Amino acid sequence: MRSRKSFANPIGAAVLCGAPLLCSHCSSSSGASTPMDSGAPETAPAADGATTPIGFQPSNVTLSDISNRVSGARAEDVGSSCTIVTDPSTPDQDCFISTIAPVAQSDGSVVNLIVVESLVIEAAAFVRVQGSVPLVVVSLGDATIAGGIDGHSELLEAGPGGAPAAQSDAAGGGAGGGAAGGSGGEDAAIIGGSGGSFCGIGGQGGGQSAMGVAYGSADDRPLVGGSAGGGGTVGSGAGGGAVQISAGGTLTVGGGGYLNAGGQGGPEGGGAADQNAGGGGSGGAILLEAPTVVVDGILAANGGGGGGDYSSSPGGDGTPNASAAVGGAAGPDDAAGGNGSAGATINGGNGGPGSSSTGINAGGGGGGAGRIRINTAGGTSGGAGTFSPSQSTSCATVGTVRAIGAGP
Repeated sequence: MRSRKSFANPIGAAVLCGAPLLCSHCSSSSGASTPMDSGAPETAPAADGATTPIGFQPSNVTLSDISNRVSGARAEDVGSSCTIVTDPSTPDQDCFISTIAPVAQSDGSVVNLIVVESLVIEAAAFVRVQGSVPLVVVSLGDATIAGGIDGHSELLEAGPGGAPAAQSDAAGGGAGGGAAGGSGGEDAAIIGGSGGSFCGIGGQGGGQSAMGVAYGSADDRPLVGGSAGGGGTVGSGAGGGAVQISAGGTLTVGGGGYLNAGGQGGPEGGGAADQNAGGGGSGGAILLEAPTVVVDGILAANGGGGGGDYSSSPGGDGTPNASAAVGGAAGPDDAAGGNGSAGATINGGNGGPGSSSTGINAGGGGGGAGRIRINTAGGTSGGAGTFSPSQSTSCATVGTVRAIGAGP
């Protein structure tokens, strides 16, 4: 039996992840996984969408990957809190009866795929997603998110596919990993770890001149997570996870529903000289696609705040709203950390500078924005929800679903 672990629901009270599901279809088969497909990516999908399991070509997974799992797909109605742990070979989950399996994307990287008949995440449910590879859920029918799907990174738990936290004074992982912190020598100011970058650029750590680089594509193909901040004395914040939901019918994120792919905040500096703070992780990726997508809730892929003073809290994690994760406060030993990205501000804030003459260690930079993508039949989405990064930026875009035969 899985041990229960308490997670804080950012839009409500604490919940228990790993608790048995309360929905009527729960069974001992929940959480089953299957081996990774060994075949090459599909090159000749069906020409007629009516003969396929879903009426368009979902991003990042082949039609054969989906077809092979139709027999195990179930109508999923998640009414309580649960956990999905992604892995390139042995994923695990206690949310669905439908199985989870690793499959290859077109670039050879791995995602975990769950195929369901239909999907409902009830308002009381909190689905925690973590692990080393991105998550793709394909619903053959409608998908309704009234509760939370949380793929943000936090202490000791990276979101699905997010780059893990950096080690002490090491560069952050991922294509946009933040520059490492470190000492510039006895007569130079301490250098803080920079924030991770993805679509937005991570803020510079105090004393840094290096900046991260943006990467990835606007359409989230391939699906990748966020990058870690640069490590300070005790490491950095991990990059946010990557979650994709593709539905053959209508995909709805209700007014109380949310998807969160925020980066982890950077850890604080130390109480002694030369103990600089770490950078926050960048936001991750959210991809929603269906003939019709309606978002009245929240989609957030915000960067984590940079670390600040030893006596304060670490930088804040990216949360499901359009408010920036706050950098750690300044104090007697360490400078302030930069805020993470949010809303129309896609770049992380810079960390405060250190000073060897005063014994102040440098603060960490805030993480940059991740990516949000919506694909529909008409190239527009409905609803009055909140996007962070906002739709006024290049980090939240809308396109059209891909035709059968286009490939993933």
